[in-house]
This record gives sequence, C-alpha cells and structure tokens, in this order.
Amino acid sequence: MNLLGLGLSSYDLALLLVCPIGAVIGGFAQAIVQTIDLSGPPRNESDMRWASPELEKLRGAWLCLRLILGAILGVVIGLYFVGAIKENPATIAKITALSILAGYAAPKIWGAQERIVAAKINSIVGAEVDDLKVATKDQDSS
Repeated sequence: MNLLGLGLSSYDLALLLVCPIGAVIGGFAQAIVQTIDLSGPPRNESDMRWASPELEKLRGAWLCLRLILGAILGVVIGLYFVGAIKENPATIAKITALSILAGYAAPKIWGAQERIVAAKINSIVGAEVDDLKVATKDQDSS
C-alpha cells in the first residue's frame, strides 16, 4: 500500500495508529497509579475521599491533558520507526509495548527533553556571547 505516494506501508500506518493508542493506555495506567493507594484497597468508609465538583473538573482536565501528552509521545515513537522496521507482527507488538511504557513515563520524558534542549540552547547562546565578548575586546584594543 502506498499512501498518497509517500511510500507508507500498511505497517507504517499501523504504527502511526497503534503507538498513540498504546501511549494513551500507558498514560491512563500512570494516572491510575497516581490516584490509588497501591498498598491495598480501602478498608472502611473513612478511607474513601470524595472530591468537590470543581476538583472533579480539574482532575478531568488533568487526565485529558495527561492522555494527550502520552498520545503526542506515541506519535513521535510511531514516526521514529516508520520505514525502519522489519514488517512482522512481533515488531509491531514490541513497538506498541514501547509506546505503552513511554506513555506511562511521558511527563518524565518530556521534562528530560526540555532540560536537554534548554542546556543545548544555553551552550550555543553562551558560546556566541563569549565569541562576541572576544570580538569586542579585540576591537577595543585596536
């Protein structure tokens, strides 16, 4: 199958559909882990806490944004593997599992990526500022 002449195979399209879904599933699993007490179920009624309607809306917005963040990361993973995989079901399954794990860790992955990009920008800008200082000193001494 050749989608619009782009050379995308059916496996490539499957990656672009399945990876975001897998990442959303991983994001949902991570949201559950953050919500529940992993040490065990509530043992009596006083263990349960009910949220106000306003807090429920905020939690719903947080969950939607969390799942969207995972889906975006899933698209990135799918795009990374387009055209680069051996086209068989085992490979799709492995990449889908990777997208589920990435969706689970999406906030940490995006945070780490932000720090890496900021450090690179600072090193580039810092080098340019240092070059500018050297050039200015050279002009002043002339």
